[in-house]
Amino acid sequence: MTETELYALLDERGIPYETFHHKAVTTVAEADELVPRMAIPTKNLFLRDDKKREFFVVVANENTAIDLKHLHKQLGSRRLSFASPDMLMDKLGLVQGSVTPFGILNDESREVTLVFDEGLAHQRFDAHPMVNTATMFIEMDDVLPIFEERGNPVVFCDLTCQTGPAAE
Repeated sequence: MTETELYALLDERGIPYETFHHKAVTTVAEADELVPRMAIPTKNLFLRDDKKREFFVVVANENTAIDLKHLHKQLGSRRLSFASPDMLMDKLGLVQGSVTPFGILNDESREVTLVFDEGLAHQRFDAHPMVNTATMFIEMDDVLPIFEERGNPVVFCDLTCQTGPAAE
């Protein structure tokens, strides 16, 4: 699914969203300089387990410290680390710096688990619309059914209670 196809899907479903176009950003810090605060700003991590069998897109408030050593226990997975850019392209059709929960719409195998911090439930959040040259602002309650209907596992968990070194 492309950026244009994502907008068409949301329009077809009557889901309201706003999009802000900007130069390419690859980090939260870069986005903070360019993107207006119109929703909860998020960071998105594409992770894999140590056997490269399980994959996760983790979406959290940009200020949340995520301890991968504890996250795998919450998710019931093996140890987690960042997936390679090649895996990101293979699984979600995205390039590095463009990780987004919408990427699971490209996961034909339905094997990537979408993990949201529970603090994003019922909130307006931001996410890339498949590219890192735009940021979309959308309500979780509006878009959650699309994620759930897709067939990928969708999990909400408390990512804020983690301690130890943080993944940024």
